[in-house]
Amino acid sequence: MKGKDKSTLKMIILALFFVVIILVYFNSVGNKSSKSRTEKAKTEVEQLSSYDMLGAYPKTPRDVVKMHNRFFKLFYGEELTDDELYVLNQQVRYLYSDEILMLNDENENLLDLKQSIERMSDKGYKYKSYQLPEASQIKTYVQDGREMATLEVAVNIDMKDSIGCMYIQYVLVKEKDKWKILAWGESQMGK
Repeated sequence: MKGKDKSTLKMIILALFFVVIILVYFNSVGNKSSKSRTEKAKTEVEQLSSYDMLGAYPKTPRDVVKMHNRFFKLFYGEELTDDELYVLNQQVRYLYSDEILMLNDENENLLDLKQSIERMSDKGYKYKSYQLPEASQIKTYVQDGREMATLEVAVNIDMKDSIGCMYIQYVLVKEKDKWKILAWGESQMGK
């Protein structure tokens, strides 16, 4: 081989060597970020099961209701194990007022929840999505010396052959500087 050919061959080999090093580097960086994304991308069940209800409690009535509907979307829209249902039921109870908690024993509440989920599943209903009102649409007032709030949520339900919509009215009360759910049920306005 001539000197020029050797020099060209060395340059090609050197260039290929750098290309391989660059590809290996970007591949390892991509794998690290992918692994990081996978660790961060917890499922909704994992997120709500491990949510810090004491340290990161929702601040507004709207946020409390949003969190409640995230739980209900799991309860009535996903297949959950008994263990997952147990933990999620414990978590959602943090959103309830002292009055609701006094009237609803945790074990009875869990049993009622399981039966309700089964009834909805038997009917072929599945919680699809929800739409919260704008903050300006939330009514706040004082009743019997307590701060209260009401709001209405539109809930879309997958039915066997269609999608239905129902409106859920929430009543919240402020307890120890936290908005708690006092009651909820199907709205008369939505009928």
